[in-house]
Amino acid sequence: AVACLPFIAPGERALAGMGRAEAARLREHALYGLPVALSLILALVLASTDRFLLAHFLDEATVGVYHAGYSLANRTLDVTFIWLGAAGGPALVMALERGGREALAHAAREQAELMALLTIPAATGLALVAAPLAQLMIGPQLSAGAAHVTPWIALSGLLGGLTTYYFHQAFTLSRRTSLLSVAMCVPALANVLLNLLLIPRFGLDGALWATPSSFALGLLASALMGRRSLVLPVPWLTVAQAVGASGVMALAVTRIPAMGGLLELLLKAAVGAVVYGGIIAAVDAGALRSRGQTYLQARRAA
Repeated sequence: AVACLPFIAPGERALAGMGRAEAARLREHALYGLPVALSLILALVLASTDRFLLAHFLDEATVGVYHAGYSLANRTLDVTFIWLGAAGGPALVMALERGGREALAHAAREQAELMALLTIPAATGLALVAAPLAQLMIGPQLSAGAAHVTPWIALSGLLGGLTTYYFHQAFTLSRRTSLLSVAMCVPALANVLLNLLLIPRFGLDGALWATPSSFALGLLASALMGRRSLVLPVPWLTVAQAVGASGVMALAVTRIPAMGGLLELLLKAAVGAVVYGGIIAAVDAGALRSRGQTYLQARRAA
């Protein structure tokens, strides 16, 4: 950032010279932005405190195993959620500005359906291929332990992503970001308390149980508190279809014998994608098949 500053500063200074400071606007921006910054700090607490407590109660080798599995699952899901959020956030703002809360509800439901249909099988798939993925991406000394960690963190990443990229939109769109920081206090504090309680008794497994529990509490708190500002729809039927299809996918994938390495990873990923995609297309979950057919017909007509 410092290296870039000489190239950026002149243009920014020129733009600043064309305007004037407005105390009311600065105050409005601070009241909106500071709680968002605080929520990001609490998110960092939620994502990192367990490592310090593992190191305190156990040892650094356990932290290495935990961090390897955590990064493998969480970063993979982050890519999907960031992509969805980058496209979905501005779309919700535009829907609210142009069509009010009715248009927002329609756009939010579509986003929630797409998010559920993509991320629930992604988290399930990560859990199913944890062993071969860890063997491929992580050294042999840590791969077995990381494979044990990955399914739990995949669940945590799913819950955390749904919270951040969907339910937190209620606070930002309604401009009540003070509630966002309050909602983030729930999982951050729960994570610390649960780790303090569980790690001394159950070791690494205690941290693994504490993490998804904390994220689940965070999702519940954000969903309930967000309704005080702006009600975002939850497409329960689509969620049930995604969970059911992921369950059938899991049954199919677990029938594939463990061969290890890249071959097992590719085979399980391919079988899982075919089974899940076939079920979702058959039941037309989220009207994806119908929308696809409509889009193709419009392209042919054009």
